[in-house]
Amino acid sequence: MKLVRRVNTAFWLSVFLCSSMTTQGKYPTASEKALTCDLQDPSQRLNCYDSLIVVQNVAVSHRETEVCVDGDRPDDLKASICSPTPVLNIVRRRCNGHRRCWVPMDLCHAAKPCLTRCVWMETAYTCEDGRIHHVCQKKKATLHCGSQVIKVLMAYYGRTSQKVCRYRAPRRQPPSTTCRLPDALQVMADRCDGRHVCSVRASNQIFSNPCPGTRKYLKYSYTCVDPGTC
Repeated sequence: MKLVRRVNTAFWLSVFLCSSMTTQGKYPTASEKALTCDLQDPSQRLNCYDSLIVVQNVAVSHRETEVCVDGDRPDDLKASICSPTPVLNIVRRRCNGHRRCWVPMDLCHAAKPCLTRCVWMETAYTCEDGRIHHVCQKKKATLHCGSQVIKVLMAYYGRTSQKVCRYRAPRRQPPSTTCRLPDALQVMADRCDGRHVCSVRASNQIFSNPCPGTRKYLKYSYTCVDPGTC
């Protein structure tokens, strides 16, 4: 009986420790879908409230015969004219790791190589536990996932807000708020994806310098996944 009690105690302790290390948000994973019909809404909006968006798949139609009727897409669909992969990549870049995002339908219309009007776009996504972090320039970001491994969802290095990591800038050079390094996500992913613990310094040496003279910060989010699924 004592042995059973010890085993049960160890089991529940391991469950608690794992969940405390890997659960960073408030809500559990939830599956969602967002359908946007052209001419009815100019953009698609995804919202996970206090959780983080992880885009799973995107379906699009470029056929004029498959337009939405009363806000719903038809069930009987023919083979796609164009691959949805370019649109999927656009939605992931704009939305992954954020709490909410919007994707203009114009981006779907202009996605290469198709470059034809999207009559509708449907995105499947999940809301994952996690939060968005900010680390001021020269400080270190530490990511940890316990027994699971890191999957970086979103990252950029630069400055798009005056409120984050405030500093007193000289009058002759006010801080830029349109400064953003486009490949920061790749830098973070190369260093951290698949690892249990990872540290990255928010510095020009790591990310390069997208706006000289402006003090920058690193904004990022990540989730914890089972090893082998990164």
